Amino acid sequence: FAGAADDAIQGRQACMKANGGAMGAMVPMIKGEKPYEAAVVADALAKAEAACAAWATYWGENTQKGETLETWAKPEVWSDKAGFEAAGGEYVKAFAALKASSDEAGFKAAFGGFGGTCKGCHEKFRRPKE
Repeated sequence: FAGAADDAIQGRQACMKANGGAMGAMVPMIKGEKPYEAAVVADALAKAEAACAAWATYWGENTQKGETLETWAKPEVWSDKAGFEAAGGEYVKAFAALKASSDEAGFKAAFGGFGGTCKGCHEKFRRPKE
């Protein structure tokens, strides 16, 4: 039976997987490999938003290590809580800007900031998968 830490880790991994799925849908549009489609962007962001709805509950002190699951979260998530929360706040703002874009120009303008928040948080708060 998975416990509270494993449940939280599964939740945050599902959230990250959904964010990866959103990036997978949007990056080809940014690169010009696929045409911009507002409905595809909206759907990808809605899936990520739904998967991440319980984000605030995923980071208890007891989730630094899983019972049976591995986590790639660095100790800095907990030792630099203010920095982690600030990074999360930047992501939320960038996500909202991307979600609010209503055309290709707005999407392209908002995407860079969104991708930057993912990278910034991963660099400081996530260790590479081995």
